[in-house]
Amino acid sequence: MLTLAAADGYIDDAVTALSGSSVYVSPEVDGASELAASLTQQVGDASIGVAVFSDNAALEASGPEIVQQLASQTSFDTIVVAVGDDLSAGSRVLEQGEAMRIANEAEGAAGSVDDALTQTVQQVVDELPAGSAGAGADAGLAIGVAVGVAVVVALGGAGLGVFLRLRRRGRRAAPDEVRGSVGKLRALQGEYAATAAAGSSVAAEFADRIGTISGHADELFSRLERKGDGDQRSVAAVEYGETLRRLTAALDRDYLLDIVRRPDLWDDPDERVAEVREAAAAVADQLVENIRQVNARRGLQFQVSLDSLMGGRKELRDWQRAFEKAEGDTGGLPAVGD
Repeated sequence: MLTLAAADGYIDDAVTALSGSSVYVSPEVDGASELAASLTQQVGDASIGVAVFSDNAALEASGPEIVQQLASQTSFDTIVVAVGDDLSAGSRVLEQGEAMRIANEAEGAAGSVDDALTQTVQQVVDELPAGSAGAGADAGLAIGVAVGVAVVVALGGAGLGVFLRLRRRGRRAAPDEVRGSVGKLRALQGEYAATAAAGSSVAAEFADRIGTISGHADELFSRLERKGDGDQRSVAAVEYGETLRRLTAALDRDYLLDIVRRPDLWDDPDERVAEVREAAAAVADQLVENIRQVNARRGLQFQVSLDSLMGGRKELRDWQRAFEKAEGDTGGLPAVGD
């Protein structure tokens, strides 16, 4: 069953529609009827609610916020949301990471948001555990493109894991040297937010800081691109390609996130947290100063040294090397402390 409804209060309209159907597509979306019919066929009797909005819905809430609200106000085990080209989804069941893999593969094969939605929902349904269809389909699914960013926000316990992929074709200016780290940071932001939901004030602090850094990185390169300053953009790409890669390694789940979650298993956990806190603050401050320099048409200056800020710990260098190996691109840059 599908519903097309007027959309003067986007989330309220979706909640109302999903109380009696599995798919809601805003009339503002091109080809709404056809998309709703296709998605409804793919969902079948699985416990998946799909809501598709135009870009205008972003004025009311972000994709992940809509996922959370629909999850709390409907009975579906899985929620998939599209806001223009931005897609988010959450579910209570599939293992974390599996849904992201499904979404990435779908995005790689899809030529449009509609196709990515359809393919992802179809594969998620296929991957559901036996007996879950109609009673609790799972799709901790992230839908996006290769140049998107992922945010994972788990709501604790049986709560939904929310995965955001931003598909801002033509609007994201981060170069290749930086884009991978920014995407990883956004994914880590969600994991810190999940840990914060379990009661960690330190995790909440870092979730906020990571969001600031990734947002400012995008803003810096967007402004450099708009001003047509290719030389400065190239210099900034090299600088932040290295700096963000190092910072991301420090924030990753094998280092700081694990320290935050299990400080009892680490030597000097408070000191380690303080080191990364100082490093993250320094990077955030430098990004703001660089944006100001771009606005004033001044040359960019880079003064952050993560080597000294994070103490040159051997295990942190190891985490960075492992991170870069997993990313498949070290860029020929030295590891922390080398």
